[in-house]
Amino acid sequence: MQFTLAAFTALLSLTSAAAVTKRYPATLVERQSGICGGIATPLCCQTDVLGVANLNCANAGAGIKTTEEFNAACAKDGTTAQCCVLPLGADGLLCTAA
Repeated sequence: MQFTLAAFTALLSLTSAAAVTKRYPATLVERQSGICGGIATPLCCQTDVLGVANLNCANAGAGIKTTEEFNAACAKDGTTAQCCVLPLGADGLLCTAA
């Protein structure tokens, strides 16, 4: 009886050791969305009206990949970096600072 119990325990230990899955190192995936996320548009705006409307906005430009680059590109023109949900011509609605 003891031999059977010992053999069963050994067999169970071997099968559980064999069932361990291969471990892979954890890596961070690069952010897939843009600077402002998936729903907002990056704009350089001159006037902010309580975060509801931003006036005299322009496109931030191409090739900007980080928030720091976005802020620097807007600062060159004397504007502020804003993420606007609804861009309308030269204005932006529902904007937040980047």
